[in-house]
Formats: sequence, structure tokens, C-alpha cells
Amino acid sequence: MGYFYAFFCVLVWSFIPIISRLGQITLNFYQLLFWSNVISTIVLGLLYFISNGWKTNSISIKDYLYNLILGSLGCALYYLFLYYGYYNGNSIEVLIIQYTWPLQMIILSSLLFKEKLRTSKLIAVLFGFFGIVTIVVKGDFKQIYFSGISISLLVLLGAFCFALFSVLSKNSKVELFHFTFIIFLGGTITSSVALIFFSTFQFPSAKEIVPIIANGLLINGISYIFWIKALKSISVTSSAVFVFFTPILSLIWILIFFNEQFYLSYIVGGFLVLFSGIYCLKEKSSKI
Repeated sequence: MGYFYAFFCVLVWSFIPIISRLGQITLNFYQLLFWSNVISTIVLGLLYFISNGWKTNSISIKDYLYNLILGSLGCALYYLFLYYGYYNGNSIEVLIIQYTWPLQMIILSSLLFKEKLRTSKLIAVLFGFFGIVTIVVKGDFKQIYFSGISISLLVLLGAFCFALFSVLSKNSKVELFHFTFIIFLGGTITSSVALIFFSTFQFPSAKEIVPIIANGLLINGISYIFWIKALKSISVTSSAVFVFFTPILSLIWILIFFNEQFYLSYIVGGFLVLFSGIYCLKEKSSKI
């Protein structure tokens, strides 16, 4: 079931480029993130209420604050740094750095929780990452250039935020619906502060409502439930390998919805990612 949970996350996350284009007609990324987190918080709050009724699972103030911080990392700061990079830097550079978070997650898990990682498996994961790079640059590696060290570091920091969020969430003892409600509450608080300082409040237009609801309901909200369940069910390395399939599916949707040009490098990159996934997943998942 852990592999099914991870695949569901990859499937819904692959629609992020589509939703981002459709959800930012009049809204900027601060406003989009704010509304998405608000909807996710409401949805997860309702799911928590349905699963527990009027009974509340009490946790200490220390644990509550800790989970709010996790939500700030994984539901707000990751996206804020990422969106800043896309707005100010080279999109190819940012996309490549963005997908270092599964690699960072594997390293953090090995360092913090001593999850076993064989050298051969790490090499296979690196092959998967190289496959993503091949897809992103369409086989032309001359397209990779760094627009500025500060932008690159901020995007790398954003990737680190989500990697750290994922690794620490794996060992959360808080009931799942309660935990996901708290983290999106933390994300809403952080995105609200960012909205106040760097943008202005604005309601979405009629055309933006459906993609924003879809983003808050599935791509962010419910997908995080499945992501936490995947992390608790299979190894961090196996979960990370599944993430590498996200840009491949995203590419398929972009080709279908926006009729963009197809390149032979997509097949080469996809084969590398597929090889990485098959090799890593054929081994027994190591447990923390």
C-alpha cells in the first residue's frame, strides 16, 4: 500500500504545472499560495472532525508548535522560495534544483535516522535525477546556466525545507488527520505573513476558483495525507524514487493540454528514471 500512496502523490503532483498556469491569471504566487493553504486547512479540518467527531486528540503545546513549524517548512516556505526562483531566475536551473529535494531527503534520513542506503542504490537514484535533468533541458545541456548564486541558494534552501519536512513527518506520532490539519494551519499562518509583507489581499477571479480549489483539495491537501502514509509505510529512498516520475507525468499533461513540442530526449530521460525506479524498488525496502 505504501507504493500506492506514493504513486497517488506523484499522480496529483504532476498536475502542478497545469494548475499553476490556470490559477495565476490575476493572482500572484503569494495570493495563490495563501488561498491554497486556506482551502487545504478547511478540508483537513473537516476530515479531522469527521474522523474524530467532537472528541479531540490533545497534544502538548510543544508538539503543537513543532507541527506548526513543520507545516511552515513543507506547506509554505518550500513554495515561497521556489516561486521566488521561478519569478527571478532561469526556469530550467530552478526546476533542476527543485528536484534535489528527494536526494536531500535520502541523505537527511540516512544522517538523522540511520536509514540504510547502499552505494549501488544511491547511484541508481542519481541516474534517476540525471534523467530528470535530461528531460528538463530537452537534451541540450548548454541551456543550463546559473542566473545568480543567491537565487540558486534560495531555491536549494526551499528544496531543503521540503526534504526536512518529509523526513521529520515520517516519525510523527500525532494522529494523521490531526497532524495534516496542524501543518496546513502552520502553512496558512506563514503564507498569510508573506502575503501581508510582500503582496496584497485579493479574491480569485471566476476562472481561477476551480484550479485553486483543486490545488487546495487534492494537490496540496489530501495528497499530503497520502505522502505521510507513504513515508510511514516504505523507506525514504523508495518514496524519493517515486517522486522522480512526477516530471515525466507533468510532461505528458503539458503535451496533451498545451500541445507543446515533443523531443527525443524525453524518451532517453524517461528511460533513465524508469531504470532508477525499477532497480531501487526491486530491492527490499529498508525500515527505520
